[in-house]
Amino acid sequence: MLKFLKNKFVWLPILVVLFIGAYFSITAIPSTHMKVNDLPIAIVNEDKGQTGENVTKQITNAKRSSNSSMSIKWTVFNSEKELLKEMNKEQYYGAIVIPKNFSSNLQSLMTPTAKKAELKIITNQGMGTAVTNQVTTALTEMSNQLNQTLSKQLLKNVSKRMPTIPAEISSNLASPLIIKKETVNKTGDLANGGAHFFQSVWLGCLGTSMLLGFAFSKTKFKSLKEKLGALTVQLISAVVSSFVIGYGVIYLQSTILNVTIPNFNLLGLFLSLCAFSFIIFINGVESWVGLVSIPVFMLLLFFAAPLLTAIPESLNSFYSTLSDWLPMSYMYRGVKSIMYFNNTPSYSVMIKSI
Repeated sequence: MLKFLKNKFVWLPILVVLFIGAYFSITAIPSTHMKVNDLPIAIVNEDKGQTGENVTKQITNAKRSSNSSMSIKWTVFNSEKELLKEMNKEQYYGAIVIPKNFSSNLQSLMTPTAKKAELKIITNQGMGTAVTNQVTTALTEMSNQLNQTLSKQLLKNVSKRMPTIPAEISSNLASPLIIKKETVNKTGDLANGGAHFFQSVWLGCLGTSMLLGFAFSKTKFKSLKEKLGALTVQLISAVVSSFVIGYGVIYLQSTILNVTIPNFNLLGLFLSLCAFSFIIFINGVESWVGLVSIPVFMLLLFFAAPLLTAIPESLNSFYSTLSDWLPMSYMYRGVKSIMYFNNTPSYSVMIKSI
């Protein structure tokens, strides 16, 4: 019995199981105990009155609970048009807009010709459905708190002038704000486009590279010309495979899932270019170190998944840098820009790198 225990294949499964458990625990770090730091949120103050300035200061200076999983970095804009341009460049997750007639409408609540003031919440959904849902909740909570604060202030001011407040005015002052919500750069049928495609593309490229590596691995070339001919055939096969992967993945997903994919041709071309780059990269590494690189690329896929789907503001400096160096990160960002923001991939990558 002891001689059987000396067989390495008896103990090897235990080591493999421990390695797999440790590996997937490490890959889960970015999505565990996630805290979002300095999330870019905007506030637009188009109101020229003093109330607009006071509300802006009140919102931007408000401190969230220390237990909150999200801290906000505020930026003040003077116009909604300017804000929307920046949102289309993937710079802000959400915003609160104070319109031009905000102060005058608040003052009108103490008169017979009352008109409630509006406050708009804009959510940039293309930045990520999960995080923008959190942003909507947080901004709604702030707006409701502001509504209550303004109500108390206005009732206090009116009570100094009127010993008895008419029921109509009292009702208006009890909730002086109308809170409207708007979503821009909507995600549509596929809420996380990059995640839908990158696994299929990466595995397709991995399989293609491996097969191309096998194609002439045992061939003995008689001349340099013959070897160059084989390399040319491999290159042509890689180009054709790239277009099949790029357009095939989105066609199959749109057909099987019965969803509409925006900017189909541009997205297909971009994924084809990414696929070609991945095939050449993987094939080059495979030629250099051998088949041992294939399991590494497989493990890289599982490691990349939680990093790519996490927003940059939730990653520490180590994981953020690592995410930028992952070969599939540019594909993931490019897909999101094409699908949700109608931006070219190169523009998106440039913005994210600044």
